[in-house]
Amino acid sequence: MSKNKKFKIEPALAMPMLRKKLSDTDDAAFLCMIWAVHAVQDSRATHAARFLDYPKEAETTEIDSKYAAHKWDLESLITLNFNTPKTMDPVWRQRPIDTRSFNSVADIVNLLRAAQDHESDDHVDHTNILLELHRIAHRTFAWQRGLVRAEDIYRYLYIYGQGECAAYFEKTNGLSVMDFFTVAFGHFGYLTRGPWMERIRDMDVLKVSQHAIDRSIQLLSGDIWDVRRESKALLSKFEKSLGTKLPVIYQPSYLRLKPIIRRAVGLRDRYIAPLPALIVMRATMGLYYDIQNGGVAVTNDATKRFEEYARRSIKAHCPGFDPAPAMTYVHKKNPVETPDILLKQDRRIAAVFECKATKLTFEAQYGNDPVENAKTGYSQIAKAIFQLWRFFSHIRRGIIELDVAPNAPAIVLTLDSWTQMSHELRNALIAEAEKIATVKEPEMIEEDKRRPVFCPIHELDQMLTLSNEEQLLAAFRAASDVYYQGWNIRQVRSDAVPKLERKRGFAFDAGEFLPWWRELVEARAATGQE
Repeated sequence: MSKNKKFKIEPALAMPMLRKKLSDTDDAAFLCMIWAVHAVQDSRATHAARFLDYPKEAETTEIDSKYAAHKWDLESLITLNFNTPKTMDPVWRQRPIDTRSFNSVADIVNLLRAAQDHESDDHVDHTNILLELHRIAHRTFAWQRGLVRAEDIYRYLYIYGQGECAAYFEKTNGLSVMDFFTVAFGHFGYLTRGPWMERIRDMDVLKVSQHAIDRSIQLLSGDIWDVRRESKALLSKFEKSLGTKLPVIYQPSYLRLKPIIRRAVGLRDRYIAPLPALIVMRATMGLYYDIQNGGVAVTNDATKRFEEYARRSIKAHCPGFDPAPAMTYVHKKNPVETPDILLKQDRRIAAVFECKATKLTFEAQYGNDPVENAKTGYSQIAKAIFQLWRFFSHIRRGIIELDVAPNAPAIVLTLDSWTQMSHELRNALIAEAEKIATVKEPEMIEEDKRRPVFCPIHELDQMLTLSNEEQLLAAFRAASDVYYQGWNIRQVRSDAVPKLERKRGFAFDAGEFLPWWRELVEARAATGQE
């Protein structure tokens, strides 16, 4: 952000200065300031003008603008504010933030970055710089990609909003997934228009009951003092789990659980969503938090729907493919399954996918040793690699007879970005798969161990809108090359393979689940909005 020239920062003092400013500043005013600066840079400046004084140049959505207040920095500042005790005695309240000034935002963002640089000196060096890039990618990429995208909404409603997952959610929370999403999406739109507003009182037009609204608000919001307590407890939990003190920029964000903050004003509650997109994230990707304790039946249902969604998406965007489900065959008197998706082209298997719907944990994103810190999750990814190798080994040895292309890539398809920006992490997973193979398939040879391609489902969906059948296969084959190890598959696609002349639209529509969705899309199209 643009720096105040009079504002000099000594890195070692940056964190104490920042904490003191936050400690001396009223929560309601601070969150209003964050809401306003985000609104200014989210094409909502007309709503923010009466809450923040800012230069016209700050009214930008350009990520590389010197005035840009990055959303991941704002989220870190909110988290740090929650985790910083307030100065209760007015005598000691010396340096509150001027919450009406854009320069104040610039000052505290620059303090945060100086504190980040100072902390990096203690934990980042030449031995782990690539792992640091992995952590930075997890912190920033989702914000850069966008958290309110039609394809993500559809995908998570497809996986979590039906079947056993939906039944468990409704049994546990007393409302349906679709009603919960409807209330969340309604408040997302409503709370982009102003800070500290009353909640929506009725949604009769969308056929949502008062009970569903009340219950959804309980899931989406928390009283400011409860949020402070729970945020510090969350930080303590993960620091204990990881066995280390977390740098300020990697502290867990309680907004991911409760994206709406509530406080009493007189006889009524008022609500603010400082980063409104997190409301939609909580009601889509965040549905995992509600079903994670549902047991094997729920987990298996989510996995089945993930595989089904992937096959449907491939077929809808590239109809020249036949994405067949797994087959079962017998080896040594035991049933064995092929990979989850056998991608056929002209009746020949052109690629194989092993799907893992395992949720990306906090430890997997920000631990100093992700494979060890998130052992359960990463062991599933290593198992997927082994299962792909086993398939090629069994094909070579004639244990199962299928027509497989000699250059068919082996793809690990994940619900989340498990190996983002880290070839070291990928090599560690390959090494773990080697250990499994040594024990379970000693007849396996190097020829069977094709270098796996790591592909999160959101990147597959994006590539499907940019590729025909041959281009998609070419991208996967290129990603198998050692030159591209550590690259995201989306980057490989862009670098190695020409794009379609015209991008396709996403093939599915959330109106399949939500009757009001199509009306919204049509209304936006009528006004020239995407």
